[in-house]
Amino acid sequence: MKKACDGLVLRVTDSGENDRALTVLTAEEGKLHIIAKGARSVRSRNASLCRILSYSNLELHKKNDLYWLMGGSLNNAFFGINSDLEAFSLASYIAEIADEISGENFPAHEVLQMTLNTLYAIENGLKPLWQIKATYELFAANISGFMPDLVTCRDCGKESFEGELWLDVMNGAIVCPVCLSKKNGSLPVPDTDRFETRNILLPLDASALAAMRYIATAPLKRIFAYGLSSKESADYLCRAAETYLLNHLERGFDTLTFYHTVTK
Repeated sequence: MKKACDGLVLRVTDSGENDRALTVLTAEEGKLHIIAKGARSVRSRNASLCRILSYSNLELHKKNDLYWLMGGSLNNAFFGINSDLEAFSLASYIAEIADEISGENFPAHEVLQMTLNTLYAIENGLKPLWQIKATYELFAANISGFMPDLVTCRDCGKESFEGELWLDVMNGAIVCPVCLSKKNGSLPVPDTDRFETRNILLPLDASALAAMRYIATAPLKRIFAYGLSSKESADYLCRAAETYLLNHLERGFDTLTFYHTVTK
């Protein structure tokens, strides 16, 4: 069976003596695993289609439940990202998240579009890298179905806040300081609750909360169109987005470790 589809290469590994195995994100079928024969050769006509972050129209042949790359044409290679180590490390992390939150034989229109938008934003410097990173992390949490309830305090139902409030990472909720001190008697709270479940409570302010609410509801074409009132608010957002995603995916990422290494 032959088919053609647009796909973004999320992962590339060596296979056999001269081949490459690709994990490709498509809109209609989610992730496809594709073998590119001879793609490691300098003479391969498909070499440009087999680089991580390459977005191409791919010509495929399916045989014995495997997809084989026959040819194609490059749509966008995001070459501008490759010239900056910090940008490339972030883009690699984004690709690894996309791989994690996507499935096989399941449409991934929004994940593909958001990932392409994010790579474009990185390549063209549309927003600071920390903001692009936090936005994608919260999008990933949202599309995966475990975005925190950001509307009201989990205990008193209050919707607007002044000063500091808290993100309850493990329970996916926000808590005002009044309710938190009432429940625990003092701040900060213990490391675990009475059921020995780990407490992870991160500070937020009104600006960081507003940004998180915006990301949760904004259309993809406008998802980066927000600002923060201060560097402290930006720090709150970055820490909350990363910590929340990693704890709910229950894993870490080597690409994230590398990103932090190059951004120190």
